[in-house]
Amino acid sequence: MRKMALAVLTGVLALSLAACGTKDNNPTNAGSGTNQGGSASGTRTYFMNPKSIGPAYWAAAEKGAKKAEADLKVKVLFNAPTEADSSKQINMIQDMLTRKVNGIGVSPNDAKAVGPVFKKAAGQGVNIVTWDSDAPETDRQYYVAPATDQEVGELLAKTIGDEIGGKGQVAFMVAGLGSQNQIAKSDAAKAYFAANYPDIEVVTTVASDDDQQKAYANAQNLIQTYPELKGIVGFAGGEPPAAAEVVEQAVKAGTLKKNQIAITGIAVPSVVKNYIKNGTIKTDIIWDPGKLAYVTVYILDQLAQGKEIKDGTEIPNVGTIKVDGQNVFIGTLQVTSENVDSFDF
Repeated sequence: MRKMALAVLTGVLALSLAACGTKDNNPTNAGSGTNQGGSASGTRTYFMNPKSIGPAYWAAAEKGAKKAEADLKVKVLFNAPTEADSSKQINMIQDMLTRKVNGIGVSPNDAKAVGPVFKKAAGQGVNIVTWDSDAPETDRQYYVAPATDQEVGELLAKTIGDEIGGKGQVAFMVAGLGSQNQIAKSDAAKAYFAANYPDIEVVTTVASDDDQQKAYANAQNLIQTYPELKGIVGFAGGEPPAAAEVVEQAVKAGTLKKNQIAITGIAVPSVVKNYIKNGTIKTDIIWDPGKLAYVTVYILDQLAQGKEIKDGTEIPNVGTIKVDGQNVFIGTLQVTSENVDSFDF
């Protein structure tokens, strides 16, 4: 049964990833091609470095980065390790500094570990912008996000809290325990529970390291370990579909009742569409990862030209951005059965 369920889940994710093409995932060859740096041809070149290559969320982000490449007439190199590995990510950034790119957009796997390589980049005059996940105590210049991590965490907490009637056991599923955005969002959710739903107990937080099979195994362990579990919150793109698949399989096997466990989280609409239509997930919180990546490339290009990043700037193909200090926000979306068919990512 577990192998069959994994095959179903893998198949769903494969549909979202089919358009991505083949990747070179060797850190020493990251972004290799005819243009290996900003000074090689006179074209401004930017390295976009997500947490990993593979999940549908990052595939959608790549499309946005490539759209920015075409619109801005720059070169974008988009690559990352196949798994969320901080040391490999840092090696890729080091390599791009050697190649003298004009700027780097990073979604750090470990907010503290990237500090030294960001300092090295600053020393070389290379602009660093974080996106999706921040490293605030570093030399990065801006952080691009849908909203503050606190706002997203509180929204997730309110969503699950309302669904389970404000009481019961809830488990958190995250991509990584060292990822700043995962820590901040989950901490905000816990604080929201304490202030608004004191009868909700967070029983555990489990990490998948952006590995879909591990996320699936984590969800299995949760429903077996906590028979009174009422809700699961997934703070990264792979967690809600893994939890939903496990819950649906358990309902089919008769070990859970339908709607016994509520699920919400952050996930690409195309990946969780069937779960939303089945009612396994009632509300999905998301933003357009393509726009998130597009804005990151846009800001890197503005910085490279010595231009100011202003609040209220209207970015073509994205909309109006909010700039608060070194933070740039594009806004969040809520996906339900009523609008899930309207999303194209």
